[in-house]
Amino acid sequence: MTESTRNRFLLTELIKRDFIKKYKRTTLGILWSALAPLLLLITMDLVFGTFFGNKLPHYTIYLFSGLLLFNYFSGITRNSMTVLYNSAPIYSKVPVPKLYFLISRNVAHFIDFLVSLVLYFVFVAIDGIAFKTNFLLLIYPIVCLFFINFGICMLLSSLYIFLHDISYLWPVICRVIMYSSAIFYDVSILPGTLRRLLQCNPLYMCIDYFRQLVIHSTVPSASYHVILFVMTLLCLAIGGFTYYISRDKIALYV
Repeated sequence: MTESTRNRFLLTELIKRDFIKKYKRTTLGILWSALAPLLLLITMDLVFGTFFGNKLPHYTIYLFSGLLLFNYFSGITRNSMTVLYNSAPIYSKVPVPKLYFLISRNVAHFIDFLVSLVLYFVFVAIDGIAFKTNFLLLIYPIVCLFFINFGICMLLSSLYIFLHDISYLWPVICRVIMYSSAIFYDVSILPGTLRRLLQCNPLYMCIDYFRQLVIHSTVPSASYHVILFVMTLLCLAIGGFTYYISRDKIALYV
């Protein structure tokens, strides 16, 4: 068995392990990927629909678009933070690339996201929005968000090795990101300066891409695509650089 074949086998097994472990000893298993966001959607729709439901068309889909992508972002970044630290007993004894543990965790969460995405399109149909061929363009923000998440996961998991305080700080940052991503409110209520600041948030841009395409049948501009692409590369570069400069020092701290 060649090294590349062995590494592919190890990565596949790690993905299976992370996916199975998440739902071990649960009755509904992967259905929780759909039920959890559904319950949250119903709760938030009842609470915030009173204030924004009459002002925004298809408010349930507007809200679901934000929750779907934020939950994916928040879940994977929080869950991957301790991966390198907790996996040290394995990669310190078995010659497997450390990055594989992050990749497997990200792929396992991405599968969960795809299950939730199916539920999202069920709600799109229930809300009377016609399916169009340009919905295929949603692949773009989904792929961008996957790599944005992966870059942030590399950053957080590398920092956690040396600074455990990040596990307390990141949930607070996630809450700030949630409120700055216009998940449940209409961005038009914000002053112009704050609306422009939202464009610096790649998560908001992914959410807005979903809303423009699904609710308004509008394809974002070419510049929108370029900006989101650059932000994705920036997240990957920062995360990759942090991981690269710290990977050889990890063994000294775990």
